[in-house]
Amino acid sequence: MKTFFTASLVAIAAFAASAQQHKQQWKAYIFPDDGFGITLAAPVTPHDDAGDRHIHVYSVPLGDGSIFSLRVVHRLMDCETTLADLWDKAQSNSDQGAPVVEGSLKQVSLGGLEGLQYETSTQAGGRVLHRFQCGNKLFYIFSAGYKGRPPADLDRIINSFQVVNPAHQ
Repeated sequence: MKTFFTASLVAIAAFAASAQQHKQQWKAYIFPDDGFGITLAAPVTPHDDAGDRHIHVYSVPLGDGSIFSLRVVHRLMDCETTLADLWDKAQSNSDQGAPVVEGSLKQVSLGGLEGLQYETSTQAGGRVLHRFQCGNKLFYIFSAGYKGRPPADLDRIINSFQVVNPAHQ
């Protein structure tokens, strides 16, 4: 009986480990039309943001109810001016519906792309990370909504982002 019980525990542990591995199969994806590669735990299918063919959206669940999205904007824009305007808006905290969390505004760089990042608070007590990266004639907008602390996988996803030879150079 003791051997059966031990064998059952080992089988359950192996099944749980296998299920966890199956659930978390991280894979690198490359999207040459949008000029980037990224590592995700789940496949993603891009779609147009609100029907705007100039903005492609990639969304994946992070578990615990959190969602990560990456928007790629294909519009001619002056990136430096756009980043400066976003910085000014976040610094002035002019959007009362989604106030910027004090101390969260910072300049960031990713894969050689300059950008900025900040968090906002939601009325439901959650937070949203906003990150903007500019380069290669494309504008990348990362966002993630969550409650409490940012999901552990969020940094892994963002740090895996790489610029690839975009078709729009």
